[in-house]
Order: sequence, then structure tokens, then C-alpha cells
Amino acid sequence: MNYDNPNINERGMMYGKWMTAPDTWTISFGGGVYCYLIIGGERALLFDTAYGIGNLREFVEGITDKPLIVVNSHGHFDHTGGNPWWDEVYAGPGAEAGMKKAFSPEMQEDFNKKPHPDYKVNTVREGHIFDLGGRELEVIEIPAHHESSIALLDRKGRAIYSGDELEAGQVLLFVRNELLPLKEVVQNHMNNMKKLKAHWDEFDTIYPAHNGPGLYKSYIDDYITLSENILAGRAQIMPNLAGFGWAPSVEGTGFASLGALERAQYGGASFIYVKE
Repeated sequence: MNYDNPNINERGMMYGKWMTAPDTWTISFGGGVYCYLIIGGERALLFDTAYGIGNLREFVEGITDKPLIVVNSHGHFDHTGGNPWWDEVYAGPGAEAGMKKAFSPEMQEDFNKKPHPDYKVNTVREGHIFDLGGRELEVIEIPAHHESSIALLDRKGRAIYSGDELEAGQVLLFVRNELLPLKEVVQNHMNNMKKLKAHWDEFDTIYPAHNGPGLYKSYIDDYITLSENILAGRAQIMPNLAGFGWAPSVEGTGFASLGALERAQYGGASFIYVKE
């Protein structure tokens, strides 16, 4: 069956949307990948573009007609796949190395057919301000899960948008461009969480890219404690990898080639990493 709307398939609408605060929308793809549309007085900002399936631009323009700034939380394709609906995007340092590389030949073919597969990438660094008109979003560099990870601090909306560096399921520490020793990447993550905690009085809610948008900020403390426990050699190690949105084993997947993986937990925080 053919559908007139490019964002409808046999299961229904590919994208979901809901308003979490005034002029703040969560856009969900497949129920497990979240993008965020943040609207100011003059411009709007889209944080991440999922896999790019369907026509994300048409979907976003059905919510707002304001000029749009596209920003990626990091360079993984499940956050950058929809970028070529626009002619330029913004991302953290190092994102450009892999952000146009799809997860499968089929996805790559679809990517290459979009209007702007050679879109321009503008690198943003710590402290960069996206001014939407009466609403400013500040870039905070938080690379651990990926070298290019950034968060956005929305003081007016009292929110932090964290990408894949902080969520309720698990943070993966082995899908970087360059794999780091466990203690080094955990130390980096802890330093980043302390950087976010320095803004404790400026936000109330964390919006991650996977596994449940709208987290209370105590997750930051849980991740700091988890990191401290790993560095001290006293972390709680789980009997398998099973987590929210993650299978007990990666046997038979592309991740299996990395060797044995391990899950450590504390409170609401969880890391999966290559076992050393």
C-alpha cells in the first residue's frame, strides 16, 4: 500500500510529538530516539534529527514555521541521519568524522537521496550561545560516550538537553571513534557530570536522547557516584547486560567483535563498557 504522507508507514505515524513545556516539543522516532524542538521568539532549534527516515523537515514545519537551527548532540547516525533535510547543521568538535556514515547500506542510500547529503557542518565549542530570540541555549561540551558530545542549557526553560551522555537506560562507553581505557573514559564522564552540576540552580529537568525524556536532575549525582565506584574498584557489576532498551547479550551483533562487555549500576545510573 502507498501512503500520501511520507511520515506514515504500515504501523502508522513514524514520528510522535508532545509538548513538555511552553514552546518545547519532544519528537519521538520509533519510541526510543528523541529529538527536541525548542522555539524562541524569532527562531527555533532542533536538537538531533534521528535516522532521517520519512520527511523530518515536513514534520517539524508542521509544528513551527520559524527559521530553524539544526544542532546535533554528537556524531552518531541515529542522531544525524535527518541532517540532509537542511543545508547546514551545528555540532561539537569531532562529529564530522562519522556523522554522514549510516548504519547500513540501505540507510546510506536513503541518506544520499535527500536534498543536502553534503550539508555544511559548523563546529561549536564550550560557551557558544544559540539566541532564539528571548531564549538562549548555551553549549556545554561533555565528551565521553562520544568525542563530539555536547549538552544544551536552556535557562529560560530550566532544562538541560544531554544527548546520549546521561539517560535512564544506560550510557555506552565503547561506541567512540577511539576507544579509551575504562578508567579514563569514566573519569571524563564524571568530570562532565560535575560540569553540569555546576549549573544545578539553573535547571530542573534533563532531556536525554534515549529511554525516557524528562528526568529529574538527581541522575547526575547517581552517575557521579557510579563513576567514583568504578574508579575505586567497588562498582556493582550486573550478571548480564540487560537493561531498559538493551538486550542481555550482544552476541551476533556488530558489538560482539569488541570482546566481553560489562554493565555497572548505581541507583538510576548505568554504564556498559568493554570489560578489561
